[in-house]
Amino acid sequence: MSSFQKIDLDEVDLQLLRALQDDARLTTKELAKRVHKSSTATYERIKRMEAAGVIAGYRAEVPPAALGKELVVFVSIRLKEHRDTILEAFQSDLRGLFEVEEWYHITGPHDFMLKVAMPSMDAYHRFLNKKLAALPNISTVQSLIVLHRGK
Repeated sequence: MSSFQKIDLDEVDLQLLRALQDDARLTTKELAKRVHKSSTATYERIKRMEAAGVIAGYRAEVPPAALGKELVVFVSIRLKEHRDTILEAFQSDLRGLFEVEEWYHITGPHDFMLKVAMPSMDAYHRFLNKKLAALPNISTVQSLIVLHRGK
């Protein structure tokens, strides 16, 4: 988990964050124009949010389909045991699966939620049977196929 310092964000800060989430390549001048502030004041606000960890970084968003990964699946997993050493080992195993784009340790009836992107249903089937099901301590696996992505 990323660390961040709790800072108070006003409406201008929130507007800047929304604009950067929509397009992180906007210049300080373009951002300043959007929030009706000077470029200097806008730059200082952005640097303050970066220093506090509110802005954790800037990335290129690559849609899975652009890499031939047309199928996105959310996989919920329930483990048999929940000791710290077992949880740590399972999380280490997940880090080694390049098909897993993101994973979350969650509450509720399942313990983990994975986001997996694959080129096809056949590829997912192979991943599920050969890699995921081969991990120790898994009790149940539920696959949720994404039909359409929004926002």
